[in-house]
Formats: sequence, structure tokens, C-alpha cells
Amino acid sequence: MRLTERIYLVGSGSSGFDMTDAFDCHVYLIDGGSELALIDVGAGMGAAGIIENVKREGFDPARIRHVVLTHGHGDHAGGAARMRKLLGEPAIYASGAIADSLRQGDEKATSVDVAKQAGIYPLDYRLEPCPVDHELEEGATVEVGSLRFTVLDTPGHSDGHVSLLLEDAGRTTLFAGDVIFFGGKILLQNIHDCRLDALSSSLRKLRQLEVHTLFPGHLTLSLKDGQRHIERANQVLDRLLIPEQMVSAW
Repeated sequence: MRLTERIYLVGSGSSGFDMTDAFDCHVYLIDGGSELALIDVGAGMGAAGIIENVKREGFDPARIRHVVLTHGHGDHAGGAARMRKLLGEPAIYASGAIADSLRQGDEKATSVDVAKQAGIYPLDYRLEPCPVDHELEEGATVEVGSLRFTVLDTPGHSDGHVSLLLEDAGRTTLFAGDVIFFGGKILLQNIHDCRLDALSSSLRKLRQLEVHTLFPGHLTLSLKDGQRHIERANQVLDRLLIPEQMVSAW
């Protein structure tokens, strides 16, 4: 699904558009001209379907040389090892705060263990260990062909959560992962690595931006006036309240 001239949606699960496996987050394909990138990869079961969608959009998957993970939860990073094998070992990027957890397939550090206990993932689901080639931190850049992304450290929904900011053709696009959703909604969970104070700080940081396009990890996308969703969450924080949850229950 083409979203902009250089951005495509090639994966999405039951909390989105049901394009691939039900457990998948939104998976974005970036066309940098000379090379391609994926932002997030889904849970893993839908990896082949994601690659087929890349082909349907007219791209050779072998040109995908970068895979950037917004955070380590299974629906975003669980498919990294499988995708890496299918694509001929592109470079994997993740926050330095979670890089070792992904390398080790640490299900406790990424809260996959409690998610399985709660019935969010099947009990036989496994977080397959995956190499991380580049450890991201605040202000780092990721270059994909002619495009350059700036890394924003945005923990709260999870430890080691990052967002990616793209300035291109006079427009600012934020790939927000799970830090903020359409309508100013958020996702707080009773898990090891979710922290309200950190999420509040991340939302305050994003308030300083002027985002045209908001591409979150789930739910609806915002192709214009994306900053209004960030501002809506911050206005709730201004009233000393917590923004609305993206889901009331699983």
C-alpha cells in the first residue's frame, strides 16, 4: 500500500489493516532510491507475506539493506531473525538499551514472557535471537539511499523505544512505533519494561516537533496534520491525566 512517494505499508496485523499475520505491527518499506529499508518487521509468522507485498509494490526485496526496529516487543522485533535470513542479512538497527536482549532472544527483558502468559501470543511463540549491527541512541542518523532519518529516544511504552524522524520534500514524517497513536492515544501495559513517567517525558519531547505525517505502529495513519495527535495527548497530560489507551482490553 503506497502511502507517500517513498513510503509503503507492507505489513499490518489485527490492530491495523489485516494485511499480513494477525500479530504483526505496521511494517513500513522505505524507498531510498539506491536501496530500501524496513521499519519494524512484525512478529515473524508473516515475514513471507511482507516480502510478497514488497514484490507487489514493484521492488526487489534484495535491495532491502536496512531493518530498523523501534523497540523490542514481539510484534515489532520478533521477526527480525527470520527476516534477516530471508533478505540476505541486511543490517539490523535497534536501541543500544535493548540490543543485547535481542541478540540473546531474552523474552523476559522484552516482556514476551508475560505476553504469552496473558494469552497475547501463543505459548509456543519464541523470540529468536538476532544480531544487532547498529546500536541507536538519541540524535543518531540512519541513511537509506538519499534519505536520512534522525533517531529520537522515546522510552515509556517500552525500554529502548526509539522513533524516527524524516525530513523530505518539505515534509516532516514521524515513525512513532508505539509511543503515540492516532487520536492522541497511548499504550500502557502491566509489563516489565513499560514506564509512565518515561512515556510522559517522551510525549513532551515530541511536542516540540512540527510533524506533518504520523506513522505509528498500529491503528490508523495520519497523512497530514500529524502533530495534532501528539498535541492531544499532551493536552491530557497538562490536565494531570493519562491519555486514552489505544485498547481497553486485549
